[in-house]
Amino acid sequence: MATLSQSNPYHCDQCGTGEIVAVPLLYQQGTRTFSSTLSHGTSQSYSAQIAAPPHPRSYIRPFVLWGFAVFFFVFWGGAGLNKILAEPSSRENLVNAVGLFLVLGIGCLAGLILNLRRIARYNREIYPHLHWNWAHTYVCRRCGKIRLIPS
Repeated sequence: MATLSQSNPYHCDQCGTGEIVAVPLLYQQGTRTFSSTLSHGTSQSYSAQIAAPPHPRSYIRPFVLWGFAVFFFVFWGGAGLNKILAEPSSRENLVNAVGLFLVLGIGCLAGLILNLRRIARYNREIYPHLHWNWAHTYVCRRCGKIRLIPS
């Protein structure tokens, strides 16, 4: 199967050469997948690592960090509240600690919700713009100048 070579209408502003390439193509050409009987994975050239696409933010990290704090404070606040309800004589000793743990648990839950909203806003509003810029960026193979060409 033969391919037609087309002349590149874009030229580098710095050195004037027509040897410019799209960043997604540079990333694709520099990424290799390998597989053997004992291992598998991918390897990347240095230029492919630099030309990597932006990634959306993950929701896992906030759930792990904030989720642990929410579980810890709500669990121990609930255990203290259960102790107060089971033995009313221990009320004056535990009421402040239980209240503090429950307030901290609610605060951590609010922090989790705010963090998830921030990540969702980034993935919805900022990430598509970053990905569009990445898809329309070109690099000169001779001098390395990076240029955004909206098409």
